[in-house]
Amino acid sequence: MPFGRLALLFAWACCAFPVLAQPAFQPQPGNPSGLTELQLPARRQVVPPDIVNDPPPGYPPHAMPIGLVEQGPNVWINGESLWWFSKPSKYPVPLVTSGSLSDSAPGVIGQKNTVIQAFPSDVSWGTFHGFRTNMGMWLDEDNTYGIENTFFVLEQRIWNQSFVSNSQTPYIVTIPFVDAVSGGNDSMLNKLLDTTPFPLPPLSTEITVMTKHQVYGNDINLMKNISRDNCTTVDLLTGARWLQVTDATILGQTTQNDVGGLIVPQLGYDAIAATNNFWGWQFGGRIREQWGKFTLESLVKIALGGSQQRINISGANLTNNPSAGGEFGGPGFVFSQPSNIGAYNFTRFAVLPEFGAKLAYNFNDHLNLSVSYNFLYLSSVALSGNNFDRVTNPNVGLSPQAAPTGTHPAFLKQSQDYWVQGVGVGAEFRY
Repeated sequence: MPFGRLALLFAWACCAFPVLAQPAFQPQPGNPSGLTELQLPARRQVVPPDIVNDPPPGYPPHAMPIGLVEQGPNVWINGESLWWFSKPSKYPVPLVTSGSLSDSAPGVIGQKNTVIQAFPSDVSWGTFHGFRTNMGMWLDEDNTYGIENTFFVLEQRIWNQSFVSNSQTPYIVTIPFVDAVSGGNDSMLNKLLDTTPFPLPPLSTEITVMTKHQVYGNDINLMKNISRDNCTTVDLLTGARWLQVTDATILGQTTQNDVGGLIVPQLGYDAIAATNNFWGWQFGGRIREQWGKFTLESLVKIALGGSQQRINISGANLTNNPSAGGEFGGPGFVFSQPSNIGAYNFTRFAVLPEFGAKLAYNFNDHLNLSVSYNFLYLSSVALSGNNFDRVTNPNVGLSPQAAPTGTHPAFLKQSQDYWVQGVGVGAEFRY
């Protein structure tokens, strides 16, 4: 027992002796020990958080853009195939009727068997095929200032129809008008039958109506980029604008008459051609929004200026009657006479706004395909159809006569508003 206690005391002394042998810690006056002298805790492993591929705040789901919407390279060239249509042309004056010899005044509007053949309603041109180009470039390295040019042309559309009557048809075609002397409705056929000596009805009559219509346009603009972020760019535009609308109508008639057993042909035509050139200064803006590989572009322009309108009225008639000395004729036919034949020029103030949208798919930074829609409106256009003066005094005699006199038909100086719109499919190359 004493031996066990001695052994336990000896083991305690062996453990305690090194501790008791350490010198006592004496704090020193002054600053505390530097950080390098302090014992650091054991380092712990730092685990980074999981990377989450969520869009940053501010973007709705599935709308994360590929990257910054750049204004693009310095130069771009765009070409489009167009399918556009225009406002129908108005013809308030009927140009062709058909009538029956059983009526007291054949072919005159208001008679029982008279039918308006051209034009019973406005003329619709259908779809115009065309082409449009847009070329532009940025003038500085920051793509802040630039210049672009847009040109388009629509094909010339022609409406052409002939109306024929002869001994085999139950009707006779003719041209109606309002007589300048009596003020009542009349027709070329009825007036011919009222001449002295009393003639026979024409053996045959052919009346042809042909109208033409075409549109061109061009504008050149300076551009100023005012905003650009991850999805949207906004540009301001200002520049010069030109739009041309050409329109013409030709009315022609050929008759074969039996005069004393001889065939006497009569020919005549009226032609009215209108050319409109709008020149103005325009302002506008364009917004381009990118969603992935798709780009939506919205465009608004408005131009203020003058519509220079030129109307040319011409006509002639010719008769070949051997019993009356052979060929004779003169200027004018039905709706054209010396009272209105000539060229007329005038300018009207006009407004030309344009609205457009384009959706493009970007294959890469240099090429995209697009589909577009555009609407253009011009407040003042002179067209041939509404410049026919139906009040007239035509010369239909089978022998030489003096040219009709008077103030009718007159130059009407009519104009109207006009629009053209449609879609296009194109491609754009940037570099």
